[in-house]
Amino acid sequence: DFMLRINLTVQARYEFFNFDEAEEGIFGAEEGILGVNRVHDLSGFSVPRTTLKLSGTAPCSMRYYVELEFGHFGDTNQGPFQFGLRQVDEPIMPQSNNFDVGREAWLEWGCNDAFNIRMGLIKTPNTRQLMIPPELQQFADISMASAVTGLLMPGYTDRNRDHGLMIHGLFGCSNEFQYMVGITNGDGGDSIRNVLDFQTSDNLAYSARVNWAFLKGTGYTEGATRQDTCTWYGELGAWGYYYADRFDRPHGAYYDRLVGGLDLSLGFGGFSFTGAFTYADMSGSTLGMDDEQWAIWLVQAGYLFPGTAWEIAARWSAYTRTIARAGGDVEPNTNEFGFAINYYLNGHANKLTLDASFISAEADGAFGCGYWDTYSGIPLGWGSNGDSYQIRFQWQLAL
Repeated sequence: DFMLRINLTVQARYEFFNFDEAEEGIFGAEEGILGVNRVHDLSGFSVPRTTLKLSGTAPCSMRYYVELEFGHFGDTNQGPFQFGLRQVDEPIMPQSNNFDVGREAWLEWGCNDAFNIRMGLIKTPNTRQLMIPPELQQFADISMASAVTGLLMPGYTDRNRDHGLMIHGLFGCSNEFQYMVGITNGDGGDSIRNVLDFQTSDNLAYSARVNWAFLKGTGYTEGATRQDTCTWYGELGAWGYYYADRFDRPHGAYYDRLVGGLDLSLGFGGFSFTGAFTYADMSGSTLGMDDEQWAIWLVQAGYLFPGTAWEIAARWSAYTRTIARAGGDVEPNTNEFGFAINYYLNGHANKLTLDASFISAEADGAFGCGYWDTYSGIPLGWGSNGDSYQIRFQWQLAL
């Protein structure tokens, strides 16, 4: 009646970053943050993920899942990145950075294919690439576009997680439609219990996603390791997230956050493709913060050479951030261009990945983005115009 599975993921990585030192300091300030007026190159070895997963079943159609993370994700409170994962021009958030060991933990009643109830610390509906487990990515980590999308919602680390409840299931003549609806606290994964946190409000976050496999389903994975020769695959997804981001004592509003988008996955033989568009609107702040709108794009394609263990992949991602200010809007934007080579020793379970990304930021003074994604290591745009490139080599074992 009881069953336990144990899975382990280890990602050993080497990273090298080169920053354009001819531009202004980090985040656009002439003297930089804490007087750091130039960002030096960074490189080194790390183990960003050492993930232990416990899952299984219990009597009465019960399922459970626990994910524990012991990896070396980094510390955003050090050096010029002390502002962590939030925007520089936002105040310090009551939500924490969700870096507890307990990354995910939920119970689920599996009624039938069409209706399942999940409750606990769950992964919330999001853009497709954030729904894909880290082990099944084509690159060493997610794109800049997906990192920005996640960072616009509370509780982001490598994925968006929050405490709450989700209803999900499959429907259609051949279960070609998948839906999920989430109701969560909106405070992030490792926030303290809301009844003990006098800074939080009673507002809840609402999220949903619908997936349509209009051809043979690809599932939440990247690459062509599960695809058959001469077979077409295709899925179309739509999702949305809303949260009235409030706090109490005294009552105030950070933003009303509305984020949503469309994404597409295609495959044929050794060819794979992922495309996504996300739009975000953040408004209604009582703290004097400007309204913002974001447009975020991702295009990623790969090819697994037939009869070999070699795959190549390329991607482009970008965002434009429109900040409403007196005297005219400010519109910083950033582009990422990346290329990857995979060698599959045993599919995604044991693989070597070498990738390189070039990031070009175009901003207006200190009104850039000021994000830093600790898992992908991607600087998501400095305050001034500037370029950087990243080279990563990763060996992954996922048992």
